[in-house]
Amino acid sequence: MKPLKAIAYASVFVLLVWQIWDVRDGLGGSVRSVGWRATGIATGCSVLSQFPSFLAWRRLVAGAGVRLSLSDAAWIFFMSGATRYLPGAIWPAVTQAAMAKRFGAPRVRLMATGVAAVVLTALSGCLVGLLAFPRLVADDPMWWLMLPVLLSAAAVMMSPRLLGRLLALGQRVLRQGEHEIELPDRRTSMGMISLSVLAWCCNGMHAAVIAIALGVPAWPAVTLGVGGFTLSAVAGALSLTPAGIGVREVVLGVTLGVLLTGPNLVTLLLLSRVLTTFGHVSVTLAVLGLLTGTRYAGRRRNKEKPTSPVPTS
Repeated sequence: MKPLKAIAYASVFVLLVWQIWDVRDGLGGSVRSVGWRATGIATGCSVLSQFPSFLAWRRLVAGAGVRLSLSDAAWIFFMSGATRYLPGAIWPAVTQAAMAKRFGAPRVRLMATGVAAVVLTALSGCLVGLLAFPRLVADDPMWWLMLPVLLSAAAVMMSPRLLGRLLALGQRVLRQGEHEIELPDRRTSMGMISLSVLAWCCNGMHAAVIAIALGVPAWPAVTLGVGGFTLSAVAGALSLTPAGIGVREVVLGVTLGVLLTGPNLVTLLLLSRVLTTFGHVSVTLAVLGLLTGTRYAGRRRNKEKPTSPVPTS
């Protein structure tokens, strides 16, 4: 098991380094054209989006009856989140299940919760994607073909029976568990979806900030930036490419191409990839570093505690 973990995290590291190295030539020019202030704000949006995502997952875990302390939940979530850079969206759920025993959590239940989180996050992303729909349709009527997909996602979120079937299908594909996934109650699901929508909006705002810095009017930049980025991120997450590389850029280019063309569009696509990767990685390293330091300090204090002398008769 340990060699497999080492291979997985080594693969993640290689993919991250490759992403940054691949865009090194145009990165400086992109930052200069957008401006350091806008780049900083966009990075902040990406950083902030990580925390509603964590709270959404933790709410789902608690609703499934898995009791984890805040520090244990943060460790599992952010450590497993590093595997999102591997091909496929299901790796964080698989990693969470692999870490379950260490924290005294039921493996099958944590795996089921991970599958549910993937599904609910994707569905909430489709809901946020509706923000871009009016502008896209106005530019090209062919976008009407996307409406049934987005409305179907909203219908699944509101129908426990449809959602249960979708989660059970995901479980059968992964061949995990002897029983079907127990559906979280409506209150838990709605709370998780609300937090996921907030996370998508925070993350998508980075694209809006960059677009505004490149001269796009504020309202179109927000609707297409947030909605278009979210659609591209969902498409990328559901693809089989590492971190949705290529797929995400194509979808984002098509949606934001309504507002930007040429070098400005390339600048936005380049900065979007770099800043979202940096935001996720920086928060992950900061949280895991803080937790590691806290646990080390706690163990050190316990070792330094004086032991009470044993009374002698």
